[in-house]
Amino acid sequence: MSKTNLTYSEAIAAIDEIMHQIETGELDVDELALKVKQAGELLKLCKTKLFNTEKEIEKVLKEMDNSEA
Repeated sequence: MSKTNLTYSEAIAAIDEIMHQIETGELDVDELALKVKQAGELLKLCKTKLFNTEKEIEKVLKEMDNSEA
């Protein structure tokens, strides 16, 4: 599955799994760098999804305010 097709929940679960692997020492140095990079990409994806959701909610609320006027 491509990272861009992940849902917010799937991305968070992947971040949690990476954090668990880091905290338990399951990763060697080579894997650690890759996993940290993946976690960064997943965090960016989550941030984008949250930003887009916030904008969509603001748009809906503004439309509701305009229709009540």
